[in-house]
Amino acid sequence: MCEPVTLTALGAGIAAYAGTTATVVGLGTLGTLAVASTVASGVMAAGGAIKQGQAAKAQARYQSQVERNNSQIATWQAQDAVDRGKIAEQRQRLQVARLAGTQRATFGSSGVELSSGSPLDVLGDTAQLGELDALTIRSNAEREAYGFRAQSQNLQAQSGLTQLAGRNSQQASYISAGSSLLSSAATAGDRFATYRYYRGGK
Repeated sequence: MCEPVTLTALGAGIAAYAGTTATVVGLGTLGTLAVASTVASGVMAAGGAIKQGQAAKAQARYQSQVERNNSQIATWQAQDAVDRGKIAEQRQRLQVARLAGTQRATFGSSGVELSSGSPLDVLGDTAQLGELDALTIRSNAEREAYGFRAQSQNLQAQSGLTQLAGRNSQQASYISAGSSLLSSAATAGDRFATYRYYRGGK
């Protein structure tokens, strides 16, 4: 499909041709101007429609790229959430191990037997609760990462839809341009015939 600038030049040429033809068949100045301006107007409208379609496609291409970039950022955020979760989980386990070590040292310095009774229960509870906290940290990190992955996939899908909308806008502009050209040609033909009839050409 022609560029708007090319269509403008083409329109000027067609209008000039239409004007020359109208003059040759003796339509007079008014008839010549009417036919030529109708053709030129149609070509200009077609060029404007195509320009709008191209602008819409360019905007869609830009927006699609923004969405792809945001999708990549969300993917990185998902990986960051997983990495942070692993570090936090390891820290939690180290803290629990230090706490258990402190408890053993405290019990040992007091001469308390660690293999049975309350001291053993305390150490067991510390290990169990510490592991539960570590698993909770892991679960929270995985949920956060899942949210970012879902966001990334949604943005990828939206990027595809945006590109499709841009292509559809451009195709619609071609249809509109063709419609403008056909309409102006029909109007010009009608005016040509009308002026010729009244000029006695029949």
